[in-house]
Amino acid sequence: MSQRQTNNREALLDAAEALFSTQGFYLVTVRDITRKAGVRVAEVNDLFGSKEKLFYEVINRRATVINLMRCERLSRVDTTQSRDEQFCHIMAAFYEPLLAVSSDGEGWRNYLRLVPQMMRQKAPILVLVADFYTPVSNLFLSRIGKLYSNVSTQRLERFWHFALVTYFSIFTDDFRVGGPLEPAGGTLTEHYDKAFRDAESFVSAGFQSLFQSDN
Repeated sequence: MSQRQTNNREALLDAAEALFSTQGFYLVTVRDITRKAGVRVAEVNDLFGSKEKLFYEVINRRATVINLMRCERLSRVDTTQSRDEQFCHIMAAFYEPLLAVSSDGEGWRNYLRLVPQMMRQKAPILVLVADFYTPVSNLFLSRIGKLYSNVSTQRLERFWHFALVTYFSIFTDDFRVGGPLEPAGGTLTEHYDKAFRDAESFVSAGFQSLFQSDN
């Protein structure tokens, strides 16, 4: 691949990510993407093959990094600690990378706004990219399930979904970071950090109620 093609590929990924995150996959056209990227319309087919494959690569680019961060942190969880301490560290290993990358630029923030769309829809193109996340989620759920064998897999998965929705709400427009629900002043990163810690307390309390249940 030439340097020009490499540059155009990155420009298309960035443009598509930004547009998909605000307008959704189906409302964004190939022409919208190429116009924002400043390249020819034909470049999408030349470099990706289709709009669907471009979307797939948009997710792949970031998901690969996030998954590596999560697995590396999971490998450092001390298994000699109490199960409640291990649970806290396992959850941090999965979700703290989201907070970490949220300060790495608008591209990552676009990605964090885009992912929740896939959690709310069942369209084939959106379900397709679940393959990036399901194996890692299952790895973390398995670790938690071994700690709390009294909890059914079905209920654990349900609470895991609640946690996903809660944490990702921090980075979406739905949460209105910096809006009326947030105090005036401060940086976007500071607002994310405060909201993340509140989500952490909220989710932890919910899981503790689950773990103490006999059902």
